[in-house]
Amino acid sequence: MEIVQVQFDNHLQVAKHALGTHTQVSRVHGAKLVAKREIRIASVFIDAPAAFLKMIVAHELAHLKEREHDKAFYQLCRHIVSDYAQLEFDLRLYLTWLNLEKAAARS
Repeated sequence: MEIVQVQFDNHLQVAKHALGTHTQVSRVHGAKLVAKREIRIASVFIDAPAAFLKMIVAHELAHLKEREHDKAFYQLCRHIVSDYAQLEFDLRLYLTWLNLEKAAARS
């Protein structure tokens, strides 16, 4: 089954720990069941470094095979992107920086 769409989504709230989402929708077309997979990435990452986008996509791709954040999930993430753990850490720092910048702008 292939991924039919990857897009940024303005409705995803990073504050709720969702960097992106993955969905699988199945529909009946005549006598066939057709499945469609999508990945949506929070629009806050439009201007993020490409390495962060790569990490988020790897995360969502891994979820298509492994549902839980368990050992197998993270092994798959590291297989897709070898420095996954470091990128995830750096991404969390980037989000903290964005939040601090946003708070400072409001002050």
